[in-house]
Amino acid sequence: MVEKIVDRAITSLRANRVEINREQWIQDAEECDKAGSVVTCQAVTRAVTGIGIEEEDRKRTWMEDAESCVSHCALECAHAIYAYALQAFPMKKSVWLRAAYFEKNHGTRESLETLLQRAVAHCPKAEVLWLMGAKSKWLAGDVPAARSILALAFQANPNSKEIWLAAVKLGSENNEYERARRLLAKARSSAPAARVLIFRDPRKYNGNCCNFLCHTVFMKSVKLEWVLGKVDAALELCEEALCHNEDFPKLWMMMGQIEKHREKMEKARES
Repeated sequence: MVEKIVDRAITSLRANRVEINREQWIQDAEECDKAGSVVTCQAVTRAVTGIGIEEEDRKRTWMEDAESCVSHCALECAHAIYAYALQAFPMKKSVWLRAAYFEKNHGTRESLETLLQRAVAHCPKAEVLWLMGAKSKWLAGDVPAARSILALAFQANPNSKEIWLAAVKLGSENNEYERARRLLAKARSSAPAARVLIFRDPRKYNGNCCNFLCHTVFMKSVKLEWVLGKVDAALELCEEALCHNEDFPKLWMMMGQIEKHREKMEKARES
């Protein structure tokens, strides 16, 4: 009955032209929070969060309110404000991200993962939300679940630099080197198509996309083969990469290091 009582109180007061001092009510909610009256503090917070706020100011005001509650150690109030904001802005990546960081810092792993599942359903193009979910599963030791999240993230973001590299890292750090190789090979094979698309309509792609496909993936591929002792394969990949990206100095330096490792000092100097 708590929420009904609070809602009726607010309705009755406003009907009798009593001004609702939003800041004072939030302070009262914070006091309820500190006293352990969680249901009351959340009901009061939900009832007054939207009162007296201009539509264009809602997001900024609510994020500031949530941060203020956190600074006052009123975590249940902050939780209620984030939930209210997410109902109003379900498609806003920034709001989901702020709520996710709140859960990461003050909630449980389960509450964070539940929120992230909802977040990616509403914002499937937000790579960072997928990556937070995969990392949470990985840190909990659930590698198959982390892999499943990244697989879904691939479907929504097939050319995402961060998701490709996260999947490669997950494979290589769990001794799944063949899986990491396959992922890198797939990423390399997608590079030419991505370059064509960028040149056709560069507005659809940020400046990092081509750079990622032409540089980072090849660097990761070379490094993986090298640390696994496949020096010849690493050198071949390095040469292939430089055919497409001869102005990328890091690849030339890696080639020089590989040639030195092979004791081909003159070729190392040339590189």
